[in-house]
Amino acid sequence: MAIDRYESTFVVDINGNGDFTSLQPAINALPSTGGKIFVKAGAYSITSTIQVTASNVHIQGEGIGITVFTGDSTMTGNTPALDIHNSVVGIARALVADTALGDITLKISPADAASFNLGDYILLYSNKGVDTEYPGKNAGEVKQITAIDPIGGVITVDDQIFDTYTVADSANVIRVTMLQNITLSDFSVTTQAASSTLTTGFTHFRFIENLQIQRIEVHDAFNTGIHVQSVRNTKISDCYIHHINDVTPPKNEHYGIVVGSASQNVSISGCRFSRTRHAVTTGGSSGTNQNGVPRNIVVANCTSMLTDTAHFDTHQPAENVTFIGCVADGGVSGASTAYGFQMRGRNCAIIGCSVLQAVGRGMMLFGPISAGANIVGNMITNVRAGVGGTLGAGIHIAGPQTSGSVATSNHTIMGNVIKNCDGSAITNGGMNSDIVVSGNIVENTNSVVPGAAIQLTDAVRVLITGNNISGTGQNPAIAMFGTSDDWQISQNQFSNLGTEPVSLRGTGSVLINNFGYNPVGIIPNPWPSTGGDLTNNVAGGDPSPQSGTVYTVRHSPKTVVVTSGAVSQITINGVDTGLIAGVFKLGIGETIAINYRVAPTTAIFGE
Repeated sequence: MAIDRYESTFVVDINGNGDFTSLQPAINALPSTGGKIFVKAGAYSITSTIQVTASNVHIQGEGIGITVFTGDSTMTGNTPALDIHNSVVGIARALVADTALGDITLKISPADAASFNLGDYILLYSNKGVDTEYPGKNAGEVKQITAIDPIGGVITVDDQIFDTYTVADSANVIRVTMLQNITLSDFSVTTQAASSTLTTGFTHFRFIENLQIQRIEVHDAFNTGIHVQSVRNTKISDCYIHHINDVTPPKNEHYGIVVGSASQNVSISGCRFSRTRHAVTTGGSSGTNQNGVPRNIVVANCTSMLTDTAHFDTHQPAENVTFIGCVADGGVSGASTAYGFQMRGRNCAIIGCSVLQAVGRGMMLFGPISAGANIVGNMITNVRAGVGGTLGAGIHIAGPQTSGSVATSNHTIMGNVIKNCDGSAITNGGMNSDIVVSGNIVENTNSVVPGAAIQLTDAVRVLITGNNISGTGQNPAIAMFGTSDDWQISQNQFSNLGTEPVSLRGTGSVLINNFGYNPVGIIPNPWPSTGGDLTNNVAGGDPSPQSGTVYTVRHSPKTVVVTSGAVSQITINGVDTGLIAGVFKLGIGETIAINYRVAPTTAIFGE
């Protein structure tokens, strides 16, 4: 894109060949209708925060590394390099009736309704908790008023309400000053300060409609490169954010981009990151007029390297966050963890992304709020074990975070390539449910950490189908642990595995049409000594059935061969066959009972 240096309201040139020699006086001189400021090449030292408090402002430099704003070494306090926000707000007005999900109206007193104007922006908020880890974060979202009924006290807003706001939760609305049409492009921001006590991003944007940040570099800075709060319809593209440092005292806060509070419809694309805790993270905030849940966030075609925690992250609360085509590459040397993705948002997705050389976990889904994630079409390779030779998993579904809490569940893991992992391709922390694992290619897992390529503990209602699993050494392809049951395992292909392709628990699972497993073959000592179920993995069974005991076929169909002995009756599904010997093919759930005086010779083949 060509630099538009001429069609500008003001030109800033450090050498004096423009209207101003520094940026802030040019911003202050803009007319009330706004304007464009072109900042020519040069190194611009700043000793205080550059502030924009009006709408329709465009600031453009000559390029990354060419137009550079550098914070002075004295800017060590809570002083961002750039702050775009108008802090003027109205008086909080209480709701007099509850709202419901999907409403477009809210009700306050007639007098309060009359105090608003058409076109006003409001923050709708309450003290309803929205974070299972940090209860101080509360519900909130930004709306614009499209109609007012001052008699009935009803306000109509421009979009559906995404949460419930109740009188019992002290729901309120407050007028906010929403800046509009802010564009920044083509410059770098850094600092000479050796430390910082920032509580917001090094560049900070709040309450803005239509924010565009293009080709901006933020480096060797503190807290967060680009921090947006309660922005709507925002695009951040082709930025380069690197070497972000922690604040003082240390809080492990050094992020690339943070999308927080009541932000909505945010696109982050084509950005590059290096040496951050998280390249991109989301999550609500707390504090005066900072309530909210980020919603509808797309992070596309971004790359990150040298994380010390996890490249891409969604933190509670967040909804509908999608990562598409992003690359998470390695980690800081010696870092105890370097995950590719952490998912803690509701109804989120990771699609077509790549994770290379992660440490500990390639992708992790955790927290009950992350239920319903789609992990589709990703490449996860060379995940190394963490400290003490643990995990090294491609995808890890965490169990309950605290005692008594709910585990994350209801996920779809489909069409991924997961290979060369020190540990399992897919594993969990326990007590997960309703998981679909379909169409994945899994190669060369568990080279360091024992286990199966796909292994879940205390997991129920799991569908594993159409996967191609190979190269697990002496380890199984699939393993059920703990109280796991009710799995449907079908149409998978297993090759180059150990002697036990599938390790089973429970009796409610089904395994059919798996190449490399079905048919199972002869099952030694197949009759449980206590009666009951003819499974594929009988522990301590007997070579003969108990006379008259009803046995139910589990896991896969069975062929039962009965010969010799002194048999008086064989019943199938409770019906006398009229036979005392023979070959009987039984489906899953069918039953057989053999009455005898002398035990017959039997053999059971798993199909």
